[in-house]
Amino acid sequence: MPIKTKGQYPDNWKEVATKLKDKWDWCCERCGHGHDKDSGHVLTVHHLDGDKSNCEEWNLACLCQRCHLKFQHKSMFQFYMFTHSDWFKPHVEGFYKSLDEVTG
Repeated sequence: MPIKTKGQYPDNWKEVATKLKDKWDWCCERCGHGHDKDSGHVLTVHHLDGDKSNCEEWNLACLCQRCHLKFQHKSMFQFYMFTHSDWFKPHVEGFYKSLDEVTG
């Protein structure tokens, strides 16, 4: 079951998304394909926890539209029991670190 979207994009969302795309040299984290409208590899930024207002780096994945659509309807949290792909590991590590910061 997909995560329900919560929160709103921050006022500086365009800046946040562009900064992340620049960090990844305008290439998809998952497949490595560059931003290319003609081939359907339009670069997007996905909120892994479904919360548009949560712009923590661990929560934002720079994905081409194809990978975004494959990943979008999966809950980040259903990946607890599975081995993580290399591209996804930093996001999971950041998630766990954020939990540690909340729980002390």
